[in-house]
Amino acid sequence: MSEGGGRARIYALITVVYLFWGANFVVSKFALREMPGLLVGGLRTIAGAALLGIAYKFLRDKARPPLRREELPGLIRIGVAGIGFNQLCFLIGLSLTSASHAAIVIGLTPFMVLALACLRGHETFTMKRAFGLSVAVGGLLLLQKPAAGAQAASLTGDLLILAAGATFAYYTVFGKELTAEHGGMAVISVSYLAASLLLLPLTVYAGWDFDFSAVSATAWAAFAYMTVVSSVLCYIGWAYALKHLAASRISAFSYLQPLVATLLALPLLGEPLTATVVGGGSLIMAGVFLSERS
Repeated sequence: MSEGGGRARIYALITVVYLFWGANFVVSKFALREMPGLLVGGLRTIAGAALLGIAYKFLRDKARPPLRREELPGLIRIGVAGIGFNQLCFLIGLSLTSASHAAIVIGLTPFMVLALACLRGHETFTMKRAFGLSVAVGGLLLLQKPAAGAQAASLTGDLLILAAGATFAYYTVFGKELTAEHGGMAVISVSYLAASLLLLPLTVYAGWDFDFSAVSATAWAAFAYMTVVSSVLCYIGWAYALKHLAASRISAFSYLQPLVATLLALPLLGEPLTATVVGGGSLIMAGVFLSERS
């Protein structure tokens, strides 16, 4: 395979990953209608850790060096923050805001990846990037303007989604450093395991008196999509792409998520395409674009 052809396949793979992640904003709503976000996030992470552990057994690169004991604290940190807290912020936030709002706010993730890279000395923070940030923040504030006929959205929900993007940015930047040596499957499997151990007691607490028999087949199907497709298959594809592309380059594909989520939210959730959503989303995307191109 030529270098150009190989790069094209990686771009195609990461495009598919972010398309499925975009759909996850809408699909998750069906599960959250019948189960609390804390329970869904915990179950999803624990089940994802088990499935990724099985996948790691068959897909790990045996030519790579094994993880060293001194690297485990770093893996635990990115797992707890980038997966554990990410899941809680994402699903609880999504239960408090609209799918289209959530997908647009998560569009700030590329900027947060860039900002973290600047803090670590990999990039330079310029005035043009500061201007891009101000434009994006203006879009975030515009999203908080009430719109007639819009589905319930809240500042609290949007801020939790923003926190989910920040934790994923942390996972992307620091996971890239570990992936370079040990491969994506090792990093994802161990970090997911750490996150599942963190969320296990919270999951038991949330599900102790919950009536699982009352959950519909539709909600369970949504949960299966969230776990098998979004958490396992997409993370495997994302980890493979992260091994070959820069973290900031991969995060730029998150522009696809607002588009997919908004288009699916129209027919499936009845979320109207308001001027507030279009205006705020456009400002956020423009701000992130300006920051990345500076």
